[in-house]
Amino acid sequence: MSLYELFIGFRYLKSKKSQGIVSTNTFLSILIVFLGVFILIVVLSVMNGFQAAIKDKILDVDSHVTVQNMYGPGEGLGIRNYEALVKKIKTVEEVRSADPYIMSQGLVRIGSSISPVMVRGIGRHGVIPGDVSKFIVKDKDNFTKKGVRRLSDKTKAEFFNTPTAFIGQEMATNNNIIIGDYIELIVPKGALTVRTGLTPGMEQFRVIGFFKTEYYDYDTKLVILSLPQAQRLFEIGDAVTGIGIKIRDVYRATRVSERINALLGYEYLTMTAEEKNRNLFYALQLEKLIMMIILFLVIVSAGFTIMGTLVMVVMEKRKAVGILKSMGAKPNSIMVIFVLEGFFIGIIGSFLGVVCGIAAALNLDAIIRWVEDAINGIMGSIYALFNMGLYAKINLVPSHVYYIEGIPTEVNPELVVFIAIIAVFLCTVAAIFPAWSASRLQPVETIRYE
Repeated sequence: MSLYELFIGFRYLKSKKSQGIVSTNTFLSILIVFLGVFILIVVLSVMNGFQAAIKDKILDVDSHVTVQNMYGPGEGLGIRNYEALVKKIKTVEEVRSADPYIMSQGLVRIGSSISPVMVRGIGRHGVIPGDVSKFIVKDKDNFTKKGVRRLSDKTKAEFFNTPTAFIGQEMATNNNIIIGDYIELIVPKGALTVRTGLTPGMEQFRVIGFFKTEYYDYDTKLVILSLPQAQRLFEIGDAVTGIGIKIRDVYRATRVSERINALLGYEYLTMTAEEKNRNLFYALQLEKLIMMIILFLVIVSAGFTIMGTLVMVVMEKRKAVGILKSMGAKPNSIMVIFVLEGFFIGIIGSFLGVVCGIAAALNLDAIIRWVEDAINGIMGSIYALFNMGLYAKINLVPSHVYYIEGIPTEVNPELVVFIAIIAVFLCTVAAIFPAWSASRLQPVETIRYE
């Protein structure tokens, strides 16, 4: 590629009448590339942010690694030597904490309504694990407030020694429950037998506090009991469903899970939080992949626009191509000139899309708030002007629907670079056919009637 090819390729981007402004067709091609790259970066950044936010909430609430009996608690086996297993697990260097728990499905009756819940029993020796107690925002003595991670001794004593429970603040709000009210749990009781199967058990529990994990499924469908109370409710004796393990580095969960599995032996099954929630994370990944494919079609459409633009440029520049060839320009040089035009369109559109896309993704929450304020201000003025009554402000990202404050975004540098490279590549490839057509023009034919 010589300097004159570079100069002419860049010159053909400009308008015929004005030397400083690109032609309309070139501008539209650059605009489509820009929009494709911009939208792709913003949308994928939002999807990455949502996925990371959901994953962080799950890892914050749930165990990073769980240990269960290989045969499963559903057959009434559970884990009985859990105290010895906890000591073994804590010998692994990466383990931060290991707490036995009971987890099972059940029903909760509140007044006349019955709904499904998950019942979790945690804590032993009068100690509630810190990873659970930090989410409790209010107890019966109003001793805890948001940001304070300590329960009163009286609340702890009641939690372990009497039929009491903590429920999610969302569940309490939805069912008009206050501290001191009673809920009734209906759960499968005892071990599975051939003759009677599982016997249902019912017991009332007094609500002594609320927790808020900011994960919707937990805050609306989880009831927390003490481990001794849960063992008594399910009538499984001194056994647990599994052991929940928190590790120091969540990115090493798979490796730590394998080490623990090798340490405990084949009788026990270890699973990471991502493996337990495989369907959720798979759905998020699939959604992101489909969205990426759909948005890449925008860039592909830009490629066809560029192809059409260059076909028109070739027709417009037939005389110039003939003159270049008569002066000794080779067909390869003519082809390079028009391929460079597609390359320049891709470079300019991708650069603008990357810069604006990253800026928008990093400030998306502020942009959404500004749009909300603008819409609410305009609509509020219209309602007041025409005396239409009270205007209810809109919320583009309602927290009660998404259960996430604001819009989380996460810009992936590798993905941004990949998007930009693909956009430039598609634009360059789209220019090959018009460039090839231009290189085949005959000088005599192009300037015969000039």
